[in-house]
Amino acid sequence: MRMHRRISLSLALCSVIAVSGQHPQWHTAVGPVQRSGHHLILLSPEAVARSQPSLQDIRLIAPDSTLVPTLFRTGTAQVNTLSNVPFTVLRNERAGNKTLVEFEVPPGTLVDGLELLIRNAEVKKSARITGSDDGTHWYMVKDEGLALSGNGQTRALRWLDLPLSDHRYFRIAINDSLSAPVQVLSVGHTVQTRSEGVYVSAGKLRWDRTGTKGRTVFRLYGDHPLLVDRVLYVTTDTLPYMRRGTWYTNRREWVTERKRRKVLREWREDLGSVTFASYQRRVLQGPGVALDTLFLEVENGDDRPLAIASLEALQLQRSILAPLQAGVAYTFTTGDPLASAPRFDLSHFRDSLPAAVDTLRLSPLAAFDTAPSEPEPFDVSSIWLWVAIILVGGAAAFGAIRAMRKS
Repeated sequence: MRMHRRISLSLALCSVIAVSGQHPQWHTAVGPVQRSGHHLILLSPEAVARSQPSLQDIRLIAPDSTLVPTLFRTGTAQVNTLSNVPFTVLRNERAGNKTLVEFEVPPGTLVDGLELLIRNAEVKKSARITGSDDGTHWYMVKDEGLALSGNGQTRALRWLDLPLSDHRYFRIAINDSLSAPVQVLSVGHTVQTRSEGVYVSAGKLRWDRTGTKGRTVFRLYGDHPLLVDRVLYVTTDTLPYMRRGTWYTNRREWVTERKRRKVLREWREDLGSVTFASYQRRVLQGPGVALDTLFLEVENGDDRPLAIASLEALQLQRSILAPLQAGVAYTFTTGDPLASAPRFDLSHFRDSLPAAVDTLRLSPLAAFDTAPSEPEPFDVSSIWLWVAIILVGGAAAFGAIRAMRKS
């Protein structure tokens, strides 16, 4: 019976420890919000650094202790946008049994394909595409069949591949002798534009440097762990330079050896390499992991160290989208390394959600009070009572042993 009680007590203690290790460590208040609807909550650098890399330990809790559905969003380093740019249509009419569409492209434009915006149709026709530099003399560009198949949209784009051409004018002649004509609304081409993602400060950055022969080591740290996606640097060097750098951090861990003796093991963990060059932007790609201290080792060779004047740490903007109710205050929690990703129906409608009615920013995080309660002071009278009990018990045991020996 006593053994069963010990086992039950041990299991209960282990359960309490396990549960206590899965609680979030940080929290802050959100709201009360002003309007009902989806809100975009911008995560502060501290909240990002104290959360899991996937942000899956972030929770938004309503006053009734229920979880609010959330959708995590992390910006991309580069944003590629496709847009259709129309050409100037000079002619769009029927001539006999043909539909003729003539258009002009901007000077110096190289064309490798066209997009026709047409009224939806499902038909196969032959088409001939010619090009001209003066609008009078026309030269063959492509001659083949044109397959138009419906895709459910009233007005749809049809892509036509072309050999790379630099003509100023183009003419599309669609043969309508075997079927009714199709209605061409416009002609254009697809333009891909590339822009950088939204970067924000990774937090207040402090840094210093130490130098040895052939290398310089920069130490980066802040008021809280820093997650650095990019570093901007300013140098006063005017001569051409190109240096290689390595991101790294120092790790330490207590390990138990064979003799059950704990030893503190320390090692260096490399986190990627970068290049300083005078012919490129003063931007370094960061390691993208949250660290208390980050090091950057620059190889100088036999050259003098680079005259770095300033460093700025940036990170991609991270946010969460959540439906909130007006007049309600919510609680934001994070910092649970064992938390798993929540599952909400909101994730299935990522591309069809309405626009956010407001954008909120987080207040500074506060740590949960997990400090153990102070032990009660010893009662001197109870200590003397236990001493007296031990002495009396010892004397009784000694007398019993003597009596047994005499008998």
